[in-house]
Amino acid sequence: MQDSCLNCGATLSTDQNFCPLCGQKTDTGRLTIRQLAKDFLVMISKVEKGLVRLLKGLTFRPGNVAIEYIEGKRKKYFSPLAFMTVCIALTVVINNWVKPWSTKIEPDPTVLARIYDEPTREKYLRTVERNAWIQGVANKNLSTISVLVAPYYALFLWWFFKRRNRNFAEIIVAYLLFAAYSTLVSTLVFSPLMGWTRDSSAYYYIQVTGFIAQTAYMAWGMKVFFGLKGRGGYIKMLAALSLIGVIGFILLLVASFLYVFYGA
Repeated sequence: MQDSCLNCGATLSTDQNFCPLCGQKTDTGRLTIRQLAKDFLVMISKVEKGLVRLLKGLTFRPGNVAIEYIEGKRKKYFSPLAFMTVCIALTVVINNWVKPWSTKIEPDPTVLARIYDEPTREKYLRTVERNAWIQGVANKNLSTISVLVAPYYALFLWWFFKRRNRNFAEIIVAYLLFAAYSTLVSTLVFSPLMGWTRDSSAYYYIQVTGFIAQTAYMAWGMKVFFGLKGRGGYIKMLAALSLIGVIGFILLLVASFLYVFYGA
C-alpha cells in the first residue's frame, strides 16, 4: 500500500483499493513474471468473452446484436472496429495461403501478331498492363475493400431508410459488424473452393455464390436493425443492398475504363 498513487501522485488513504483520480490499483508493486502472466490471462478472458458473445450473436441474431451495441451495451461485446481489424487480418492470411485468385491477365499473342504499327502495339500492351494491375488489386484486397466501403453503403442506407431513425454512424457500425463477419465466413468457405477451381468455369460460379451469400446475410441483419417486418421487409432490404451494389459496380467499371484507356 502506497501513501500516494504511483500513476498520478494523488494522496491515498489506507482504506482505498483504487486511486480516486485515475483508478489505478493502490497495491501496484514491481513487475514480476507471475504478475505479467496474471494480467495476460485477465486480458484474454475479457477479450474472449466479448468476442465469443459477438460471434455467437452475429451467427444467430445479427440485427439484434447491432441494436444492442448502438443502444448502449458496449461492454458486453467485442469492439466493432477491433473485430473488423481481426477479420481483415484473418482473411488476408487465409487468402495468401490458399491464393483464390484468377490467373494474371497477359497480352494475347494472337492479338499482338495482328498489330503492325508500334503506337497501337504499345497502347494495347499498356491497357493489358493496367487491367492486370486492377485485377491484382481487386484479387488481393477484395475482402478488405468489402469492409472498408462501409461509408458508401451507410450513406445510401441512411437515405433509403431515413424514417427508421438510424443515424449515419450507427449504420456504419452495423455494416462493419455484418460485413466483417460475412467476409470472414465467406473467406473460410469459398476461398479454398476458388483456389481449387482457379481458371475453371466453376471458379466464377463459386465467386458469385459467395457474393450472393454475403448480400443475403447482410439483408437479414439490416432488416432487423432497421425494424423492417416479415418477408416483405427482407425483400425490400435485399433489393436496396443489391441496388447499392450495382451502382457501386457501375462506378468502379467507369473508373476502371477511364484509367485503362485514358489514364496518364
